[in-house]
Amino acid sequence: MGTRTFKSDEVDRLTERDRRRQEWYLNEMKKKRRAMLILGGMGIAAILVLVGIIMLLVHVFSPKDTAVIEDKLSKTKSSEISLVDNMADEKVSFGSGEELQNSKVNTSERGLIVIDPGHGGYDSGCISSLKYEKEIDLEIAMLLSEKLKAKGFSVYMTRIDDSFVGINDRAILANECEGALALISIHQNSSENSSDEGVEAWTSNDATNEQLAELIALEVSEKTGAINGGVVTKDNLVICSKAEMPAVIVECGYLSNKREAQNLCEPTYQEKIATGLANAVDGFLPEKTAK
Repeated sequence: MGTRTFKSDEVDRLTERDRRRQEWYLNEMKKKRRAMLILGGMGIAAILVLVGIIMLLVHVFSPKDTAVIEDKLSKTKSSEISLVDNMADEKVSFGSGEELQNSKVNTSERGLIVIDPGHGGYDSGCISSLKYEKEIDLEIAMLLSEKLKAKGFSVYMTRIDDSFVGINDRAILANECEGALALISIHQNSSENSSDEGVEAWTSNDATNEQLAELIALEVSEKTGAINGGVVTKDNLVICSKAEMPAVIVECGYLSNKREAQNLCEPTYQEKIATGLANAVDGFLPEKTAK
């Protein structure tokens, strides 16, 4: 075959065709890159929307903290509280082995104190990144039990393990302890404001209850160095209003406050809380000894 000779105009046409082909290719690549950017942006937006929906669902359906529950109870009529709580409560019975260690009978000269560790079982209470409230409540309650026994009191606890006890049942169990001198319900607080902190004592509007509550807030604050948030009185706190003895709900600190949450999980800090609570009970009942 011979070598083909191109005329100048034919060379120009081939060059123009190659130029147009290259231009078309570059335009197509730009379109693909633009489409990829759009799809990527839509994908990121979809992921952000999905994460937002999941966080909203978690917020709506997660267990409510003690402060929110008690605040709602305080705004509800007594008849409505009784109906709702009785429907929600579950009966709890301790085994024979536990009864030997957790007797409702007073066996001391100074009398019997009821300790109520808040929440338990499927009711976790406030949730922090470190521990559930129900765990901290029980740990402090166990320490308080030993300190009260050392001061000569008998102790009954509404729960001694990770079990659920209905809010009405807690008051019923306390009232079944004949001659019980006081009820201390242990909780941890929470707030939407992460800077909120301090010890609070919640109780019903009763002079004797308020006296015990003031002692608790003062003693725990002094022992731990936490802010004394004082006494909060509410008419419809179920445990305090239904208990037949002086009763106080102590909010030992805020799990929503990072620093305070770390303290509340520390055994040495829990020991200080328990010491303050025991001193408050001791100061409240100096003359109320069993005959």
